[in-house]
Amino acid sequence: MTETILVTGAAGFVGGRLVPALQRGGFTVVSHGRADGDLAEAPPTTAATCVVHLAGRTFVPESWTDPLAFYRDNTLATGGVLEYCRRTGARLVHLSSYVYGPPEHLPVAESHPRRAFNPYALSKILAEDLIAFHEARFGLKAAVIRPFNLYGPGQDERFLIPTIIRQIVNPDCASIVVRDVQPKRDYLFVDDIVELILPVVRSGATGVFNAGSGRSVSVAGIIDMLASLAGISKPVSVSGDVRPGEVMDVVADTAAAARAFGWTPRVSLRDGLGITLDAAKRRHP
Repeated sequence: MTETILVTGAAGFVGGRLVPALQRGGFTVVSHGRADGDLAEAPPTTAATCVVHLAGRTFVPESWTDPLAFYRDNTLATGGVLEYCRRTGARLVHLSSYVYGPPEHLPVAESHPRRAFNPYALSKILAEDLIAFHEARFGLKAAVIRPFNLYGPGQDERFLIPTIIRQIVNPDCASIVVRDVQPKRDYLFVDDIVELILPVVRSGATGVFNAGSGRSVSVAGIIDMLASLAGISKPVSVSGDVRPGEVMDVVADTAAAARAFGWTPRVSLRDGLGITLDAAKRRHP
């Protein structure tokens, strides 16, 4: 019998790739977007045996100017999904991120303390706490996947890599302007997170799983790699607009996902950036 998977945020950056991947894997997929109802106001109504919860706000800087929207769309909306799971017995696969704060050590394993260092992080930690409560009190079966810095074609252009690419390919941009060239992040190509979600859904696994490449690269390194791929050389300017509580380096420990599912990222950073750059050139020739 074909299993039905409800995907929230199905039209988003990850959801747009996950839905067809699930369908190719033999699942029946029901997509849920804003037009289908506000998750913070009411749980979904469609019958499904598993929910992959991707919906929510993701642009961290915006959380400083409108924190209430993040608490609503990331925390309360998760509460609506949990009510659906409680009522129907569906299991949950939930994407979370940015919950560790400035690392106490590298690489960062799932056992690392969580620390709310911006409103976005707080909204995701609160959502995780709701999930843990429902696991303990209502018998929810849940898996939490914590991707580090996702990137790829179609990402919101406010994020770092699309911002750099836009300036590289735009002939009217004489230089590349970023806040800071020093912070290092663990970047994961979007197709690789889909390749982790699939076995989590298929197996019905529970627990918490990091998802990352296992190495970090600075903003300067990303700029150099993209400029090399584009065959373009432009000066780099730093605005000096440092975000509060900036994390200067982070690396994911992904051993748990490797042990449970044999998962390792397939797309190298250089290849992923090349794919993303090519897609941007097609959109803005």
